Amino acid sequence: MKKKFLTSLFLLLVLSTFLVACGKDDGEMSDQEKAEKFAEEMKPKMEERIHAEDYNNFVKTIKFEKNVEISPMGGIFVHATINDKYDVSFTLNYNDKNDVATYSFDDELAKKMGNFDKDKPAPLPNEKNTSQNTSSELKIILSKYKLNL
Repeated sequence: MKKKFLTSLFLLLVLSTFLVACGKDDGEMSDQEKAEKFAEEMKPKMEERIHAEDYNNFVKTIKFEKNVEISPMGGIFVHATINDKYDVSFTLNYNDKNDVATYSFDDELAKKMGNFDKDKPAPLPNEKNTSQNTSSELKIILSKYKLNL
């Protein structure tokens, strides 16, 4: 009887040790937690992109959803609501912390924002001077060949 009790106690001790070791939290974040943290860090870039597309200053509020989705290819999908009515979707890439990879919004929102060419991304505020410089450089090159536009 005493032998059965000791054997049972030993098995119980081994089993509990195994369960504690398997359930131990190693302090690392899950993929979902990493994606949510990255999306939080990228919110200013997503807001900057929305405001760059908003030629009419139509956007008053931007609310980002808490839950983000992770694509099988490694991208992160973030959804936002503009002015409590219009949906915008973003795809973020861990390798590019300077801008969003892609974004999309419907035609009605595009018209309200004054962006009638959704396929061509609007320049960000820090890119606007670059495009003007490129235009003036092009005029200089064309003037060398005596071509006027």
